[in-house]
Amino acid sequence: MSEKGTVYWLLLVMVFGVGNVKLHDALRGCESVRELYYTLHDPDCSLLTDKERQRLRKSTKDQAEQIIEFCEKSGIGIMTWDDESYPDQLRHIYNPPCVLFYRGDMSLLHEQVILTVVGARHASDYSLKAANFLCSDLARHNVLIASGCALGIDAAAHWAAVNAGKPTIGVLGCSVEYDYPKENRALKERIVQNGLLLSEYFPGTSPLPAHFPARNRILAGIGEAVLVVEAGERSGSLITANLACEQGKQVFCVPPADIFDKRYAGAIGFLRDGAYPAFDMMDILYSLYLKYPYRLALFDEEESSRTQDSLVFRKETPPKQPAKVRTVPVKGRPPVPEEKPYEMPPDATPEQRRILELLRKGGQNVNALCVMLGMEFDTISMLLMEMDLNGWIVNTGRDIYALPEN
Repeated sequence: MSEKGTVYWLLLVMVFGVGNVKLHDALRGCESVRELYYTLHDPDCSLLTDKERQRLRKSTKDQAEQIIEFCEKSGIGIMTWDDESYPDQLRHIYNPPCVLFYRGDMSLLHEQVILTVVGARHASDYSLKAANFLCSDLARHNVLIASGCALGIDAAAHWAAVNAGKPTIGVLGCSVEYDYPKENRALKERIVQNGLLLSEYFPGTSPLPAHFPARNRILAGIGEAVLVVEAGERSGSLITANLACEQGKQVFCVPPADIFDKRYAGAIGFLRDGAYPAFDMMDILYSLYLKYPYRLALFDEEESSRTQDSLVFRKETPPKQPAKVRTVPVKGRPPVPEEKPYEMPPDATPEQRRILELLRKGGQNVNALCVMLGMEFDTISMLLMEMDLNGWIVNTGRDIYALPEN
C-alpha cells in the first residue's frame, strides 16, 4: 500500500469514524479509496450524515500526513484493508478494521496458530492460576496467546507467554502508544520486544468504554479458538466468545471453581450450551493440532517425563535384542524354542494394521492414537473394541492398549 493510499484510508476513517460498517458499504461502489473520497465531496452524494459531512470538511490531507509522520517517528506501523499483507483471518470477519496500527511483529498473524484468551479483570485466584497454567503450557507448544492487555485474566495470559519466552499479541481498546492501564506498562513493553500490540484506534485515542466491545471482533477474528477463563453473566468476555461462535470457531471454558459463584455464571452458560471444558492444555492443543500438525508441538523437553492424564506419549526405548546363543540340546530335555516373530492377523483391516504397528512399539492411549493416525476418536474406539474382542490387543488400564503377551 502506497503512502498516498494510506492518506485516503485515514481520511475516510476520520470521516466515517473507526469501526463504521458504512465505509465498507460505500467502498463497494467505487474502484479505489481515492475515488470514494472525492465522491463524498459531491453535493448530491447521499452517503453521509450531517455529522459525517462536518467531519469531511474538517479533515485534511495534512492531518493524515501528520499521523503517518508521527507513526514513523514513534515506531508504529500502519496497515490498511487493501494491503497485500492484511491478515486473512480479519479480512473475512464482519466489519473488518479498515486501518490497523501496530507495534511489534505483524508477521505473527500469518505464521502462528493463535488462541484468544479472555476473562474477568477482577478475577479469582483460582482463575488467575488456571490462566497461567494453561497459557504457559500452550505457549511452550507454539500456540500464540492473544488477549486484550487488560488487568486480571488478560495480563495473566500475556505474562504466562512472556515468561515462557514466547511472543504474545495484545489487541487494545485505545491507541497502541497510549499508557493504559498503567499497571501493564512493563508488560506492553515486553510484548513489543518479540510480540505484537494491535489497535484500530488512531494515535492519541484514549480507552473509552465503547471501544472495548468493538475491539472484541478483532480478538475473536485473529484466534483459531477462544478460551474463556472466568466470566460473569454480563461479562464483556462473552461478546468475544459469541463472536467466535458466529465465525464458526471453537469456544473453550475453564470449569468453574464454584457453580454457585456468580463470577462463573457466563462460563457455565457457555458450557451448558456446548462449549468445550478445558481441564488442561491438551484439551485445547489436541483440537488445534489436528488442523495444524506442522505448526504445533505436542511435547516439549520439560514435559517429556511428565504424564498427561488426557494424552499419554512415551519415548519408547527399543528392546534390547538378546545375543544369539547356540542352543545345545541336553539329554532328556527338549531345546528351548525360539520366540516366534509377530504375525499380523490376516483379517485385520488397513486401519487396524496401522494401529497394531504402533502398538508393537509399546502401549498407547486412545487419544495418542487419534493424534498419531489423524483419525477421529469414535473411529479409533470402534476399531480398538473390535480388536480387543478378537484378542489382538488388551486394555491394560486407563484406556491404554497394548499387544497381548505371548
